[in-house]
Amino acid sequence: MDSPEVIEALEWAVSIYDAQGGFGDVKAAREIPDFFGDTNQFATDVLGAMPMEQWYVNVLNEVSPDAPLAFDTVRDREGSTIAFANGAAWAIPVGSDNPAAACTFATTMVETESWMEAAQARVAAREEAGQQFTGLLTGNTEADQRIHDELVEPSGEENWDHAVEVLYEANDNTVAFPANPADAEFKQAWQDAVNRVLNGQQKADKAMAQAQEEAQAALDKAWKAWDDEQGR
Repeated sequence: MDSPEVIEALEWAVSIYDAQGGFGDVKAAREIPDFFGDTNQFATDVLGAMPMEQWYVNVLNEVSPDAPLAFDTVRDREGSTIAFANGAAWAIPVGSDNPAAACTFATTMVETESWMEAAQARVAAREEAGQQFTGLLTGNTEADQRIHDELVEPSGEENWDHAVEVLYEANDNTVAFPANPADAEFKQAWQDAVNRVLNGQQKADKAMAQAQEEAQAALDKAWKAWDDEQGR
């Protein structure tokens, strides 16, 4: 966490907020009551730029289709796209009364054809409302490709069509948080460090050095517990 590359990336991210008055001001603007409505922070010219998950493209297209918006991915120095992927997953609790049925349900929900039906339903709903279908990301690479190739249609609005294309470009260039036995503690150390920098409590190098120590201690403890359980 405390590598020079991570520190530089964090300083760059914080600079986006600093250029708009600081994280506190941007956070206040983001938390306006109409975040999902037609007087959102972009439609009312409150914010100039904000990193956000891809689903917000769909929201803005629905409520602020005429706002002067531009979209792009986060890019490295060479101009290559980089993005972070996360999301929810189905899980079966230990001791479930019917784990076989739960497994069947979960696997059915994430099958390609299930996602295609969901996407087709969204396309129909958007068409009925006179709105553009802005794509759907599923965690199923085959479904994502088919949805893009079979259901995404250009609208003729250059900024929104570009938004959809960079949405899929970001999805094709993601990194993900790796599984580990101290998942919650690792994330907490990392996110607390970022928040301390955003709030002006620490410099990036000091915050990430602290996060590295906290996360490593949590990992060491968790891996030891794992080894003990396995009788190693």
